[in-house]
Parts: sequence; structure tokens; C-alpha cells
Amino acid sequence: MSKHPEDDITVVFDHTPAGAEFKGQNIVQLDDEGNFIEAHSHGSFVEKIEGGMRLTRPDGVTVSVIDGNVTLENLIPNSVGVRDLSEIESFAVRTVDKIRIYRIDFLSGGHVEVTYSKDDQVMEFTGRNFKQTLTKDNEIIVSRLHAAGDQVY
Repeated sequence: MSKHPEDDITVVFDHTPAGAEFKGQNIVQLDDEGNFIEAHSHGSFVEKIEGGMRLTRPDGVTVSVIDGNVTLENLIPNSVGVRDLSEIESFAVRTVDKIRIYRIDFLSGGHVEVTYSKDDQVMEFTGRNFKQTLTKDNEIIVSRLHAAGDQVY
């Protein structure tokens, strides 16, 4: 017998019914064998895709994990910050046609470049060999890699 807590309800059943769907404030759909198909929760949508999973947030940002690789799409960060200034090896700013490009090189050899438009909006965010955290307010916090097991971007 399995118990599945959901919101303020507990769903109890002896076996997974064919095409099961658990509803409450959140919805989880399973196939006939009880495998995950998709879920809806707090305005976000999670779905199984070939090779992995995709999360679509209410603001349209998608986070895909396919064969261990993480891809963010449709994300326009509000800001980009550095977790610890002591991790920075060098910092440079260059301007091209009133567009500012900031480059941060980390002690570990990784780097990040952020391009801002004339009206101070993030236009592009790129880099290599760094860690990042995305806050619920679309702020990206970057740091250098610390260990071999750290996720590489």
C-alpha cells in the first residue's frame, strides 16, 4: 500500500491505477505503469521529455535537464552578482557603442561575461567553468568551481 501526501489530502491506494492523476492544489500525472508523465504546481509545469525533464515557470523561463546537461531558455535576469569577491582573479569593463560588457575571471580559471544594454538591461550572459544560483527574483549569483563534483556551466 502506498501513501502520497498532497496538499492537505492523503491519497491511499493498493496499486497505481491506470493513467493515475492526483489532484489538489497540485496535479501529478502518471502512466499505466506508475511512471511520471507531468506535474502542475504553483503555476509551474514539469514534463518528461526525451532524455530528461523540463520545468516551465509561470514567467515562461524553461529549465531543461537532458542527459545531465542543464539549459535555461527565455531567461532575462534582473541582475548578476558574485557570491564572494575573494574568488575573483580579475574584473574588466569594456564599452562598445554605449553597450557595457563586464568580464569576471575566477581563480579557478572559469569566467563570466555579462552584456548590458544602454538602458541597463541584461542582454547576454555567458561563461565557462563556474557555478551559478538562480533566485526566484531572476537574480543570477555566480561563483568559482570549488570541487571536481561541482556542476560545470
